[in-house]
Parts: sequence; C-alpha cells; structure tokens
Amino acid sequence: MLKTALHDTWVFFKRHYVALALIILPIVIPIDLFHALYNSMLASDTFVLSEQALPLIVAFAAYPVYAVAVVFYIHGVIHGEPKDTRTLWQMGLKYWVPFAVLSAILGAAVVAGLILMVIPAIIVAIKYAFAEFDLLLDGDKPLDALKNSWGQTAGYFWILLGGFALISLAIYTPYYIIGSLVIGHEPLYTLVSTVLSIAFSVLSSLYTIFAFRIYDFARQVQAPVTTLEDDI
Repeated sequence: MLKTALHDTWVFFKRHYVALALIILPIVIPIDLFHALYNSMLASDTFVLSEQALPLIVAFAAYPVYAVAVVFYIHGVIHGEPKDTRTLWQMGLKYWVPFAVLSAILGAAVVAGLILMVIPAIIVAIKYAFAEFDLLLDGDKPLDALKNSWGQTAGYFWILLGGFALISLAIYTPYYIIGSLVIGHEPLYTLVSTVLSIAFSVLSSLYTIFAFRIYDFARQVQAPVTTLEDDI
C-alpha cells in the first residue's frame, strides 16, 4: 500500500502543482521575503528566540489560510467540486481560529515529544496526521479531531511513517546539499535559502496529499467513497 500511496501522491502533485503553488506562494513569498529582510537588517548574526518572535508570529498567522485552502483543494478535486483560489483562501479565513488552535496544540505536543526524545515527537506527529481532515471536513472541534485521529491512524502508523520519511528524504536531501554549497557566502546564502524555503512551501503539500490518501483509504474501508485514485 505504501508504494501505491506514494505513487498516487506524486501523480496528484504533478497534475496539480501549479494550482497548489497559486494557493500557497502569494501568501508565502511576502512572508519569506520579510523574514529574509528582517534577518539581514534587523536581527543579529546569532539566533535569538526573542528576535525571531515577530517572523514566527507572522508565519503562524498566515499558515492556516493556505494550509486550510490546500486541504479543501485536494478534497474538492477528488470529489469533483473544485474551487477557485479566492474561495479557498476565504475558507482558510473562515476556519482560521479552529485550525490555528489545532496547529498550536499539535505543535506544543510535538515540541514536548522532542524535549523527551525524538521518537515520541514522531509518534505524536503520525498519530495526529488525520486531525486536520476531521476538523475541516467533519466539523470536529480541535480536541475531538486530535482524539479521533489517534484512533483512526491505528493500523496505518507504519505506512504513514514510511511515507513521511521518504517524502522528507526526497525534499530535504537536495535542500541541504544546495544549502551547504553556499553556506558562509552572504548574501548568496540568504538568497538561496529564501528560494529553497519558497520551493519547500509548495513541496510540503506532498505531506498533506499523502496523508489525505491514507485518510481517504481508511474512510473507504468504513464506507465506500470517492478516492484519490479516481482523480489520477
């Protein structure tokens, strides 16, 4: 199943990466440019958490808008109800509060797992992989979505882990290779890092597509539904 799900994910991404980019980039590019400008002109050379508060707040505030839009885009395409970008952004604004709450809780849980060990953080991330779909598509409250996801991912843990690991390897390997070639060469490093960050924001939709593929399959097991395979 892992091989099939990864294949379906890649085919879906190839067919829809332009639409996904049009959803994500108009929001991400200004934020990344602001972050790069902020770091080069206002922040010190060393990482100081307090100095990064403003960029982090801006990024967190914008994230729900395009993240929600991506989920509804995938769902709309699969179920034959595609929506235009403006409508998708409006849905992102509509669900901003519950999605932001969900993201904050999940982020805190992952950080807590990292403090303990890396493995608990990975377990938390995998077990809550379906939470955003339950929140947005079923109308669950954040805590209910997290609780339901924990149960729904039972039986799919290793598939989700394998898929996320392979996607991460495919995305981050060139990211770090290219970054290592220009590290220490300012302002080239800043430029390359910004471009790579922007590209990563689109490529990261692979995680959502893959998770939705498994989520859709899990729902199909319970009741027949239209699946990602129908679109590809």
